[in-house]
Order: sequence, then C-alpha cells, then structure tokens
Amino acid sequence: MALVLIGCGLAYQTPLSVRLAVGGDPLTRRREDDAPFLQMVHAAEPASPSVAAWWELPGADDPYRWTQPESVVSLPGLGGGYWLVTVRAQGGRPDGIPTQTQWQTGAWPPVTFELPATLSRRYTILIPTSGTVRLTMRSDSFQAAGDARVLGFVLREVRVQTIGGWRAPDWGQLGWIGLTLVAAWMWGQASALSSRWALSVIGIGGSAAIVAIALVRPAFALLNPILAMLILSATALSVGLALRWPQHLAWRQAITITLIALIVRLAGLLHPHAISSDAGFHANNLLRLGLGHVFLTAGLPAEAGGGIAPYPAGFYLIALPFQVLFGDDFAVRRLLVTMVAAMLDSLFCLAIWWWVRQAGFGQRAALFSAACYLFATQALEALAIGELANVGGQALMLPALLGLSSGAAAGNSNRLALGGLALAIAAGLMAHSGVTLGFGLLIGWAWLLAWRQSPTLSSPARLFIAAASGLALVLIAMYTTPIYLELIIGRGGQGVSGGQSPIQIISDATLALAGVRPPQRRGLPIPLGLALANLAGLWLLWRAKQPTATALRWLLGAWWASALSSLALLLIADQGLRWALFLYPALCIPAGVALDRLAARTGWGRVAAAAWLVAIAGQGAVLWIGQIRDYLH
Repeated sequence: MALVLIGCGLAYQTPLSVRLAVGGDPLTRRREDDAPFLQMVHAAEPASPSVAAWWELPGADDPYRWTQPESVVSLPGLGGGYWLVTVRAQGGRPDGIPTQTQWQTGAWPPVTFELPATLSRRYTILIPTSGTVRLTMRSDSFQAAGDARVLGFVLREVRVQTIGGWRAPDWGQLGWIGLTLVAAWMWGQASALSSRWALSVIGIGGSAAIVAIALVRPAFALLNPILAMLILSATALSVGLALRWPQHLAWRQAITITLIALIVRLAGLLHPHAISSDAGFHANNLLRLGLGHVFLTAGLPAEAGGGIAPYPAGFYLIALPFQVLFGDDFAVRRLLVTMVAAMLDSLFCLAIWWWVRQAGFGQRAALFSAACYLFATQALEALAIGELANVGGQALMLPALLGLSSGAAAGNSNRLALGGLALAIAAGLMAHSGVTLGFGLLIGWAWLLAWRQSPTLSSPARLFIAAASGLALVLIAMYTTPIYLELIIGRGGQGVSGGQSPIQIISDATLALAGVRPPQRRGLPIPLGLALANLAGLWLLWRAKQPTATALRWLLGAWWASALSSLALLLIADQGLRWALFLYPALCIPAGVALDRLAARTGWGRVAAAAWLVAIAGQGAVLWIGQIRDYLH
C-alpha cells in the first residue's frame, strides 16, 4: 500500500496540461467535456433543439457558454504548487458596453478588469493551490431581450498547465486512495481471499490509479471519492456478513461478486461526466406512478411499430417505495431509478452463481461464471443510455427462472410452490414490453422441452397451469383494461418501416454472438473471449455426467431457443430488438464452467483461466469507460 501511495505521489510530477473546450470542440465535434468542471454556467451554445449536429450551426466554429453573475472553474486533483490558468472570454453584451469582472482564487485578493463586448481576449493568472485549481469569476449581470437567464459574460476556453518545480500531491485524493486500499484489503480478508490474491488486486488497482493520475488526472479525481465511498460501503456490508454468518463463505463470496458488479455500474453512472438520454423519462414515469397513473404509455418510433403503446410499470413498482425515503425532487428520482436499475441488474451475478452451484459444479466454476457478468457490455450500454426499464425489468424474470430451475413446477411440487411460480411468471410478464417477448417465449420453450425431461424436474401440465395462471393474471390486471386494450387494438393497423432478409438476420446475429460486431442498433460488442468460453462451456455442460446438470441444460436450452426465435420479429419490423441483452446471462453460465475446467488442468491452467477472465473483464471495462466518456459528448 505504501508503494502505491508513493507511486501516486510521483505520478503527480508528470507535466500536465488541461484544455477545456468551453461549449464544445468543433474539430473533434465533442461537447459537454467541460461541464463537470464548470459550476453555475449556462448551457453550451450555439444550440438548437431540432439540430443534433451542433457543429453545423452558425457560429459553431467558436462555441461558448454564458456564465452567471458568479461562476466557478474548478479542476480537482491536479496537485499542489502554482498553475497557469489562461481564460479566453469576452463581455458579449449587444450594446457594446464592457463587462466589469472580478476573478479570485482562494483567499488572495480579487483581480478586477473589464471584458470588451465583441472581442475575445486571453487572460492568464497564476494560481497557487494545494490540490484543486479553483477560479471564482464574479461579473456585472444583465438580461438579454427575450432571454429569461441572468447572464454574466461569454466564456470560450480555459487552459491550465503546470510550471516547473516539485508539485505536492493532492493529499485529499491520496487519502481517498489510501482508504480504498485498506477497504479492499479488509474486504478480501472478509471474503477469505488469500493474501497473495489480495495483494495482486491491490497492486492492479494501485497501478491503475497511478496511470490515471499521470494521464487523466481531472477525470480520475471526479471518480475517486465516488469509487472510495462505494468500496467502503461494500466492505462494511461484507465484514458485517462475515461476522454474522461466518459459516456461509460460499454465499458471502457470491455476494462479493454481486457487490463488485454494482460498484462497476454505479461508478460509471454516477461519474459527473456521464450523460443519459432516457433516465429523465423514467424519473417522470416514477412520478406518474406515484400520482396514481398505473397504466403508463410511451410513444414508439416508426421502426418499432409507431404510435402510443402500453408501458408496463413493473420496474417502477420496485423503485416506488424508495421514493418515500429519498424525496420527490426530479434529480433525486432520476438518481433513484438509475441506482435501482443497476442494483437489479447486478443480481444476475448472484443468480448465475446459484445456477452453476445447483448444477453440481464447484465454487470456483460458479464464481468464474458470475464474474463474466461483471462487465456485461449489453447491460452496461443500456444503463448508460438510460434504458432502465429494459435492464431493471429484465431482472423481474429472475424469480420465475429460479423457480423453474429449482423444480417449482415438478410433478411432486406442492400448491404453494406452483402458486409462487405463477406469480413470478406474472411479474416477469409485467416487467417491460421489450422483456415480455423474450420471457414469454422462454416459458413456451421451457414447456416444450419439459416433455423430454423427468417429471421430477418439471411437469408439462403443472408448468402449463403456472404459465396460464400468470398470463391470465397479467391480462386481467393490466392488458385488458380499457386504456390499454384501446391502444393495442388501435396499433393493429399501424405500419412499420419494414423488416430484414433471413440471411441478414442470421449473419448479423452470428457475428454479434461471436463478438465480431455489436448487436443490432448497439454500440458495444459482446467480448470475444466470452463468446469463445461460452462455446467451450456449452460443450462441457452437455457432456456433464452429473444428474444435477439436467435442470441447467433445460433452462439454457429454453433461454437460447427463446432468444433465437425472437429474431423472427426482425422479418417484419426493423427494430432494435434487445436479444443480446436478454441472452447475455446465458452466455456467462457455460463460460465459467469452461474456465474452471481449464483452471483444473495444471498450475499454468490456473494462470491461463485467470488471464482469460481478465481479458473478458478487461475488454468490458475498456468499452464501459469509452461508453461513459463518449455517449452524447
């Protein structure tokens, strides 16, 4: 740990130059990179609600932002010493009157001068700091005609660069890193991780922190406190579980993987640089549900059928009780639905572990399988975009899948288990319309495949009763209500934009499953290493001798069949079918079995299995970082 902190301190000696392209960069066409470092500053201009290609607007060759009467430029974690800050700005008043402004840093006396109205100029100021470069800018206020905003002056660019000499590290950032390392060590001990592996994890994490400080210091400084708090919270929970249930080590290790998955998701989603296009929609839907609007609707694009369609409220029903605890502010609701969706998606790690263990494989195989879902690219991309009802709603099918694999519809199951399975199927069908298709097909394929299974695993008659009861409950409670029934009937005559040829569908799906290209309308591919491990794992799973693997084979067969058969929808509508998101957990289950078989070979096999898993997670991590960095920027 001391070596990591020393390395971080030395990384602060790396020369650093930061440029904030205020309002956007017309060369790279990126925008909003400056937003996390500007406080009390208006939106980027020029802008038009109807024009996405902002760089084509008049004046976009030199974009800008209007400040407020008091605005702040703050770049955290740069390190101590003196920094040169160059600001390009102008008054911007249409009447030509210069703008009086005062710039101040820390307790130093403010610098007062005038900004010319039409000519932008560069102003350089020397700022001493102990870690965060912070410049407060106060100016005369005015309001332009037809503009409700209170304006200060026009800000166009900010540059910060080091000057020679030793630079003390940002001790606050080092403190967060130190806490994170201690917490990671305690977490490893609580999870019975060997000292060698715990030191390896700390070494890898510490090396990543050193590189981040040297290369992407401001962005890392924004993430560092968030990551530290998440890890400290997870450590406290893990230590508490270890003290309360010391005998349940296997479960605690599975929970550890689940918590890591949650940290991965929240660290990206809570980073100030992240932008979501749809999270606000779900925050508003949560408010509507809280006000009593149970039957929600949404406007679908033409390629999805067009028009207003039912929007099941299953995901929002889970988030609604938390709104009572955290308040009704829009920002709070937006944060709430994001965190709930991330938590629900992380539960797939725990479910995957359980399925593999129930199939008779060892703890290592189960942990390998769960770890493959840590950086589930399709789920991470959907979370970043804001498709929270898809991701969170998909987790609502977990109770039904767990019930199926544990024999809730077996010939010797009691009525209570069968009733619980019916309710679980109903919950899955109320999750989200995008999930309903795949989940409904999965239940149908499970029923067909049940005819070839032992009745001690699943009785076709009992599964039919549970599925029919669940479907009937959903139809009675939701889809046959007048408001939804009218919408469904009205959508019957609406056209779609057309489908695809079978050859194109097969080709696109095959290349996507192989990790060669992203699935349709997605930007992130499935990791290549996961695709290869999945193929090897499927072969091993189908050759497994233990009878306990039968239930898992049955479940995976239904899962694959439902995902592939849902592709038929693309024959009639060129829509963004989320089949890869739906199938991803099924890819991880056999992958862990394959990695475990490799690790059981020799000492080199363990190294190869660990490297293979690192390759899968590493590719997912790189894609996740890129998604947060680039989406809507």
